[in-house]
Amino acid sequence: MPFLNFTVDAALLQELGERLVGRPYIALAELVKNGYDADARRVTIEMNLENDCIKVRDDGHGMDYEEFKDFWMRIGSIHKKRQRLSRNLKRPLTGSKGIGRLAVQYLARELELSTTSEKNLHQKLNARVKWEEAVRAGDLTQATVEYQFEESDGGFAQGTEIILKRLKQEWNADFVQGLAREIWWLQPPFRNPLVDTADPKKAFEIDFVSEQEAYKRIFNAQLNAIADLWITKLVGKNVKGEVTLSLQYKGESATTMHYSCGLPWTLQDGNFEIRIFNLKYRQPYGITVQEARNYLNEYGGVHVYDAGFHLPYYGDPRNDWLKIEFDSSHRLSISKLLPEDLQVPEGMMLLPTLSRIFGVVNVDTAKEPDLEILITRDRFKESTAFANLRDMVRWALDFYATREKLRSAKQEKLLKEIEKPKTLRVEEVLDKYRSSIPQDTFEHLRKDVEEVMNSIETEAEVTAKRVGLMGSLATAGISALAYQHETKSQFHTIEEIIEEIGGLAAQLKEEKLRQALTELKESLSLWVERARATNALFSLYAYPENIQTRKRFLARKVVDEIRDQVKPLARGTQIETSRLNENLLLPKASLAEWSSIFQNVFINAFNALLDSKEKLIDVCSRIDGVYREILFQDTGCGVNLKDAEELFKPFVRKMEISPERRALGYGGTGLGLTIVRMIAHNIACEVSFVEPEKGFNTAFSLRWRETE
Repeated sequence: MPFLNFTVDAALLQELGERLVGRPYIALAELVKNGYDADARRVTIEMNLENDCIKVRDDGHGMDYEEFKDFWMRIGSIHKKRQRLSRNLKRPLTGSKGIGRLAVQYLARELELSTTSEKNLHQKLNARVKWEEAVRAGDLTQATVEYQFEESDGGFAQGTEIILKRLKQEWNADFVQGLAREIWWLQPPFRNPLVDTADPKKAFEIDFVSEQEAYKRIFNAQLNAIADLWITKLVGKNVKGEVTLSLQYKGESATTMHYSCGLPWTLQDGNFEIRIFNLKYRQPYGITVQEARNYLNEYGGVHVYDAGFHLPYYGDPRNDWLKIEFDSSHRLSISKLLPEDLQVPEGMMLLPTLSRIFGVVNVDTAKEPDLEILITRDRFKESTAFANLRDMVRWALDFYATREKLRSAKQEKLLKEIEKPKTLRVEEVLDKYRSSIPQDTFEHLRKDVEEVMNSIETEAEVTAKRVGLMGSLATAGISALAYQHETKSQFHTIEEIIEEIGGLAAQLKEEKLRQALTELKESLSLWVERARATNALFSLYAYPENIQTRKRFLARKVVDEIRDQVKPLARGTQIETSRLNENLLLPKASLAEWSSIFQNVFINAFNALLDSKEKLIDVCSRIDGVYREILFQDTGCGVNLKDAEELFKPFVRKMEISPERRALGYGGTGLGLTIVRMIAHNIACEVSFVEPEKGFNTAFSLRWRETE
């Protein structure tokens, strides 16, 4: 029986490249990660947009011909997945799929690669890829890459340089910031200009070069953002036993203290800076709480440098040289170092743990007769000077803990003062001056006051209910974001399983079993694709600017973006926005607020269309004098306008859906419209159900007065 081999269309290069990444900066970040995996100490990104090219250089171990042929030229190579750790420095590898390099063709039409292996510094391999020609090759196995060797007696610097030419994307400030956001975690904090030879695994620098000074500022600000997330900063300097300490809470003036830790004192010099973090709630710069926690677990603690040389023992979380974790676990309540007048009951209960601290201590043993380093070059010998050093830093942390305790006590007291009821009510004031007020006037005043007080109490009850509901919704939102982050991490695991299933299927000779595994792989891949799309519904809330920035957005652009986000939930519904005025501006609000409104309106309409034969949503705009209106109309089950106001109350659902659909969990929770009205009210918009146009069963109106 004759056999045929599979062939692969070269267009797969383009398809893979574009599907692997959603945005250009992710593709560029892959090249930086490749340098990290190649044990580079430094990666330089040079963005020369005037010459239409981007260069990425690293000083890693480079590639020889065999590695270039077997790894770089092999699509889908999983050697990184098998290897797990880098060749020399044993860093955890960031790549595993073997197709990341294809993502760069999303950026440029041409790629030039030059690489010199550490195995032979006298030879450089130069290669060139023209993606358009590779795609035109027809069969992927026929696509070629030009390469040649260059020899030099003087030798070349080891490493790899990739030049992207004839760029496809138009780079802007957002893309530059996104690039830094993708790779910031590769670079350790408090980097020293001197080479950190003690722990080379963590020594990694990223340089960004551009003719656009604004881009450089944006990139560096995002790259170093983690160091700016501190809530409290401690800066201390020792001069022969007298320490000057500055304690500063972010946004407040610094408090200066002078202290000594007692005698004997032999430490001559030394300084430190410690930043303390609060890894709760939303963090700025688009850094998630989990990312910050992971980073602090890797790099946190208080590190010691001797004349710029990092002593690896200090900063390793397993070596609690300041006894912070020990005292925290033993619930120390009173400081052993602070004088009596600075002690606070249970003050040490707020001592920060190592996973909340970045700290650097600088000394110079060449100038410290009593401070010596062990022969292992990793730590100090026990001595009076070392005890001075430890007490000097720990005194500052103990002082911080007591100030924290005082601040929290002050806040609790303030809250109690706020909660105290007023001792004198309005009615009591009236009674106090009753004899001075004519009887008729007094009765009118009393009646008016009673009406006002009843109105205030009623409004207070409504507000209290809203606050309670908002608290529940906020908790649900936080849980949803946590779920999204966890789900994203699980996708990678599932994709690895899919790969393994595909590899197993390819090895099997039994046709039926191979076919079954192939179908399983396809089904899982389809599920992951849909799950990713659904998970993306929350992606907007991951960036603080979408929540904090309030401005007037173009209605059509925002509606179209939200329409694309909710497509996984549309269940075949057609959404038409051509009648929505392209120049219509929404009232001033954040993108997160508009997303909440439009997502809920769309999802509400999807539920109304579940049992409809024709599934159509039409979004249009109308003008009525100074008023502007956006109308969402659908062909769903319809709304009785007499009872429509009830639908805006929490947990009210009057939608008629078949029992089969209801059993599957369709139909909503009854909170969507409540959320819509609450948010709309805050941005001066009116929402209601109105009479639909001919051909539609439901019309939802968003209306506002144009003031600009």
